[in-house]
Amino acid sequence: MSHPRHNLPLSAGEFIRFVGRERDIVDLGRLLGTARMVTLTGTGGIGKTRLALHLAERVLRRFPDGVRFIDLSEASTHDQALRTVASGLQAVEDDARTVMEAIITALRTQNLLLLLDTCEHAVGPMAELCEAVLRDCPRVRILATSRQPLHVSEENIWRVPPLSLPARPTPTDPYAADPAPIPRRDTQRYESVRLFVTRAHAARSGFEMTRENSGYVAEICRMLDGMPLAIELAAARVRVLSVQQILRRLDDRFRLLTSDGSDDLPARQRTLRAVLEWSHDLLTEPERRLLHRLSVFTTWYLEAAEEVCSGDGVDPADILPLHFSLVDKSLVVMDAEIDGTTHYRLTETVRAYAAERLAEEGDEDERWERYLRFSVQHLEQIAAGVAKPLTWEERLGQLRLLDHHRDNHARVTQWALSRGRVDDALRVCVALRPYWLVRDLSAEGGRALESVLDTDPDRQSPVLRTRALALHAELRLDLDPAPRVSALAQCALEAARACREPGAAASALTTLAALALRTGALDEGRRYADRAREWARGVGDPITDGSTLGVLARLARRRGDTEEAVRHLEHSMEVAEGLGDRWSVARSLHGLGSIAAEERDHDRARELLSEALAVFSALEAAPAAARCARTLGRLLLNDGDVLEAREPLSTCLRLSFTSGQRIAVARALEALAELALAEREAERAAALAGVASDLRTSLGRPSAETVRLRSAVERRVGGARAAEAWNAWRTLPLEQVRDRALAFPRAPDRAAGPESLTPREREIAELAGQGLSNREIAERLTISQATAARHVANIFRKLSISSRTQLTGWTSAADSG
Repeated sequence: MSHPRHNLPLSAGEFIRFVGRERDIVDLGRLLGTARMVTLTGTGGIGKTRLALHLAERVLRRFPDGVRFIDLSEASTHDQALRTVASGLQAVEDDARTVMEAIITALRTQNLLLLLDTCEHAVGPMAELCEAVLRDCPRVRILATSRQPLHVSEENIWRVPPLSLPARPTPTDPYAADPAPIPRRDTQRYESVRLFVTRAHAARSGFEMTRENSGYVAEICRMLDGMPLAIELAAARVRVLSVQQILRRLDDRFRLLTSDGSDDLPARQRTLRAVLEWSHDLLTEPERRLLHRLSVFTTWYLEAAEEVCSGDGVDPADILPLHFSLVDKSLVVMDAEIDGTTHYRLTETVRAYAAERLAEEGDEDERWERYLRFSVQHLEQIAAGVAKPLTWEERLGQLRLLDHHRDNHARVTQWALSRGRVDDALRVCVALRPYWLVRDLSAEGGRALESVLDTDPDRQSPVLRTRALALHAELRLDLDPAPRVSALAQCALEAARACREPGAAASALTTLAALALRTGALDEGRRYADRAREWARGVGDPITDGSTLGVLARLARRRGDTEEAVRHLEHSMEVAEGLGDRWSVARSLHGLGSIAAEERDHDRARELLSEALAVFSALEAAPAAARCARTLGRLLLNDGDVLEAREPLSTCLRLSFTSGQRIAVARALEALAELALAEREAERAAALAGVASDLRTSLGRPSAETVRLRSAVERRVGGARAAEAWNAWRTLPLEQVRDRALAFPRAPDRAAGPESLTPREREIAELAGQGLSNREIAERLTISQATAARHVANIFRKLSISSRTQLTGWTSAADSG
């Protein structure tokens, strides 16, 4: 009697219910066509067994003798493991041969797939068995699942990834309470969302994902790291909870995510806690201690783990092998490589479990204390480097590192506050000043500082508190109404005078100078800026120096003293170049480009602004890049290059949304309204300006710009149509406003004649028509070759021609006409 072709433990509808992993199935199927052994590894609940079963069913027809499935979850000793395999293969041992020999005898002539499931309790014997099978059974292929590799010579390790997740969007409005919705089409794009919706519908037949609940579904999947088991357990809760309630209760995920016993999961997978305890029980005591201690990080690199997690049962020299062992066992995962340094992380679920165990051991405060000391020392070392010459790549590397550790800094600050370590929290915040300013994280930094400054203020170090007060005013400058910013800066200034802290005094005075500039009090602003420079002498703070010189330059421009403005900016740029600080250089370039535009030196203005924009873009400094793009776009508008202005002004709006700053979004919409007027789309201009006006009103930052725009629209279409258009987009979500603003109407037709060119373009067209190259044109007009080339490209586009030969013919015709 022949054996059945497989013994896969699949219910009738199992394959219908399998969701996602389509790409994995295809790639694994190809791999099994050439590889003798494939091991699926990954953390508990990631779906190794289900993927292996589905794959085995897909490739079953390739194996004349079928697939044999062996469940090793209950086998923890050498003998138990081998006897479990022998039983599954119906291999009989006797006095003449051992269990291993019986297994090999049973498989020697077979052409089948051997599926060894849940090998982590029996890694040693399974590795020994696989070596023997690969050596003595040439037509047998092995598919294994294990939370760690078996380290067999022919083993191909396939780390099963989480299900694909929607990216966490940057909030357009930082005050929004609800997660951003995801488009309906993306329910099919992201495996994790598709699995949740499928399982939720099975749990409650009326369940549907809507615009209102889609953001919550996506956030649940993100919080569960795309882990299939956790997502299935969460989706089952829709029988009794809304998705909003499920999300709110995920902080207590180990209580929420339990099976109700109605499914066919093995006991070890009926709760999320059981899955983690199964993995935890496989660890040695040093591995457990290290895992628990790593829970203080959201991300880390090896040296940080060695500093924070060693001692008391974990030798520093053992951190490296223990760490790699946890990676092998799929509890620690690779996170990212930052400038040649590999970072690691725990999934949120593993981290929550490890943190519980760390607290139970009584070691929590010691590890956080060590991490706080490590963070303060590391951040202050980076902050001190601001005043030292570094290469641009070194500065970029520091920024990328700080970007990656943002959550760590927030968590360690909160822990310090919770334990009364307010001065240490202040040190973290003050050290983050350069980072917050370069990244324009004013709202984030301001909120952190408010929390720290309000905690036990009487016990704070006067010097640290003074520096933090000055930084707080600096960060709130573009966020709060003028009276509040003035009060914050004056408070910082009084504290600085009291404790003779020159750096804080200079910073506070610079903030007051910038505030005076905003309100038009130019003489007062000049006095504040001059006093700031007096306080700053000898401090060696290039950030404050650069900010003060920038304010002085803007004050000089407002007074009409262009030479003084240029002098301040060039001095600031010279200092920044000596330090390798391209960010500060780009700020000066932006200022110089704006001055060149005011003086109608448009070619130089374009060069300077384009260079600044390139640096800001390389830095991914969204707010600074948005401001620079807006300046460049307005310059192009003034220069008559209406179509060319679309790109930088669109970039301005996109980057402003990325930054999450509503005032920046308002300014971008105003610039696009100006573009719409230039394109003779008056009602579109009114719709854009109407939303900008609402944003400004909500922030207490009214502007004459919106009034001017409305008046311009009324002159073109009349008061009634202007009012209707003004209100057209005001009730829409900001994301829809953005999408409509970026969906430009068809480019207007332009006449192929002299009137379609700006004066500069006509001049260049005539030179090109005489046969001059771009280089020769640049030399003749004292502009850069790149600028000449850009003008020629614009001329070709406007005249619908594609060669200089056509241009020569056109200029000849124009001259004769």
